[in-house]
Amino acid sequence: MQDPELELKENILETVSQCMNCRFCLPACPLFEITENSVSGGASGITRALYWMVKWDEKDKATLTEMRDLLYACTTCGNCEVACANLSTGVKLVDAIEAGREWLIEKMIGPMPEQKALLEHSERYGNPYGMLPTDRKEWMKGLGVPQFDTGAGHEMMLYVGCTAPHDPLVGNMARAIVGVLKAAGVSFGIAEDEICCASPSKRVGESFLFEDLSVKNIEQFKAMGVKHIVTLSPHCYNTYANEYPEDQMADIKVQHYTQFFADLIDEGRLVLKNPVNSKVTYHDPCYLGRHNDVYDAPRKVLSSIPGIEFIEFERCRENSLCCGGGGGRMWSDFEVEQDRMANIRVRDAVSMGVNTIVTACPFCLINMEDGIKSVNVEDKIAAKDLAQLVLESVA
Repeated sequence: MQDPELELKENILETVSQCMNCRFCLPACPLFEITENSVSGGASGITRALYWMVKWDEKDKATLTEMRDLLYACTTCGNCEVACANLSTGVKLVDAIEAGREWLIEKMIGPMPEQKALLEHSERYGNPYGMLPTDRKEWMKGLGVPQFDTGAGHEMMLYVGCTAPHDPLVGNMARAIVGVLKAAGVSFGIAEDEICCASPSKRVGESFLFEDLSVKNIEQFKAMGVKHIVTLSPHCYNTYANEYPEDQMADIKVQHYTQFFADLIDEGRLVLKNPVNSKVTYHDPCYLGRHNDVYDAPRKVLSSIPGIEFIEFERCRENSLCCGGGGGRMWSDFEVEQDRMANIRVRDAVSMGVNTIVTACPFCLINMEDGIKSVNVEDKIAAKDLAQLVLESVA
């Protein structure tokens, strides 16, 4: 059996050696933008540094720690890969960066110090926030959300994820989704003992914990007879749809809630009739858009709401600017002196004259809300999840 570290090194070198160092990816990289065009802070700089660290089999702890700080600053937004596919050789730069994080964990250098807690909590409690299972259910008190049961005729399982039970802002997003599903007459339930999809563990490079949690989830889905999962978070959606073993998930349909809402509208089950008079723009979450090409479903839902005036960001769809929360960055703070990505996004929205930034991701919602406060424009603009606007139109 091949040594895991050696296999990782070979995979990294094989991927990164395809990079021509053309640097076409740099203008697309949000890190490059906020670090005042520092080449070392962009995708090309990070992956070239990684290449030589692995090639030289670097062992100096201080040098590896510098490499760690570079690798973990990446949001894994995927915009570098879009640029590379369009303009160069199509290198899977994000894959290389995530493999580099695994390599650093093998060397006991990664992850970032603040991110170690998310791994400990995920292993001990089944979620990265360290919440007790009983506390995870507080968000849905009074909503009458049942446990998923095929015998009760539930057509799908709503996978809530870890952030909604932890963060009140995202809890409002979850409650809105439940309200919309009930208004549409959808029979659904949640897992009684829901655990993390393991996306945070995967993003920071802890592959063994990812495998352990994925096995537990798959076993639970099969035991419950789940055939259809609808997620709140694009990160959970991406993990179930793309990163769990394909043969184990073959009989389970996975959708993000915006896709399911769009289907309900097409079927005439979700009728939006109450006007929501608001001038809005839509922020594409990276793991819904670039990573999964889901652009039309949320826009279909948004355009179906009467009274909405919709204006696109200049940077939208595959060119959308990342909110800064991907790649495990929700558990570690990097922009101490630099401008934050969400702040840039908020200022762009304010300059467009909209009064609401709409998104469909827990991390994006949190970061946009924080950005509004940081830029001090709470009197001009608000951040809302798409489900909240939908609920206003059906309530």
